[in-house]
Amino acid sequence: MSETVAANGSGPEVRSGGCLCGKVRFTVTGPVDDPHICKCSHCAKRSGAPFQWWVGFPMAGLEWTGAEPTWFDTYPGKTARGFCGTCGSHIAARDYGDDTVIGILATALDHHDSDHALVPTNLNRLAEAAPWLAQDDARRAAAS
Repeated sequence: MSETVAANGSGPEVRSGGCLCGKVRFTVTGPVDDPHICKCSHCAKRSGAPFQWWVGFPMAGLEWTGAEPTWFDTYPGKTARGFCGTCGSHIAARDYGDDTVIGILATALDHHDSDHALVPTNLNRLAEAAPWLAQDDARRAAAS
């Protein structure tokens, strides 16, 4: 399924995505909730990157159209993260006790690079960011 986003509000927003190998596929229907960058040490260690780009969607609008991810409790009893058991791509996060929202890594969406609704509006856990990230921002500002 290709991504379809209602530009004029006349229909539901539907986005598709999946893992690198294509085994895990999904669609999410509904509005984007809290697109943000998380710089916490936990996201960094799990992903191998200094931050991750998360987007929330209504859980009721999630449909696994391929295999469902393998789930791992990164915070036992609190948060589980979904990934492809074949290629290892990180896909989603869900909090126990909250069946209203699913967190999707924006880069798991098929058209994340052209969907303006996914632009991050928040930086979470900035105090935990790698110190060189802020230094790099300061150097770029000084060079401009």
